[in-house]
Amino acid sequence: ELYIVSPYFVPGKAGTAALSELAETGVRVRVVTNSLSSTDVPVVHSGYAKYRKGLLRAGVELYEMKSRPNKIAKQWQSHGHASAQASLHSKAFLFDREHLFIGSLNLDPRSIHENTEIGVILTSPERAGRIGPALDDAIDRIAFRLVLETDEDGHERIVWHDAETGETYFADPDTGYWERFWIGLVGLIPLESQL
Repeated sequence: ELYIVSPYFVPGKAGTAALSELAETGVRVRVVTNSLSSTDVPVVHSGYAKYRKGLLRAGVELYEMKSRPNKIAKQWQSHGHASAQASLHSKAFLFDREHLFIGSLNLDPRSIHENTEIGVILTSPERAGRIGPALDDAIDRIAFRLVLETDEDGHERIVWHDAETGETYFADPDTGYWERFWIGLVGLIPLESQL
């Protein structure tokens, strides 16, 4: 099992191929990243969005953080607080619930090739064994599960499922048309190495 938590996740062609190969050989690969509505850097989302279908096709499980993950956020906003938006910022990788990486490294080209990132790798079944179940317990409350569906004409589309509410979305949840259009347009610009 490989569990990836990264707010800025742009796997690129090589990362997509590596994660796909793991999934296709029986490794359960789960990725938790920001949704378009929860990210604080939408341009990075444009780099990630183009890899979603390929990852899903290979069996990688994708989860995107909800911008308002639960009732507490709504209550917070109703009490006059300025914002109830949630955004993922943790970076962790969990391997077979025995090994754990925690640090500043995002899985994006900029973090890997340009930034100075640090992290700690722990071999601790005790700690990793606690984090895995905690993620399992929280995932349906805090994130949408993405699923790739194929219609009768053979066209693929991504569907976002909210297991907590039972709602289904056919476009990035909690976003508007122009926001999605802009992100799609930015995704055409060859700037992935800077994301």
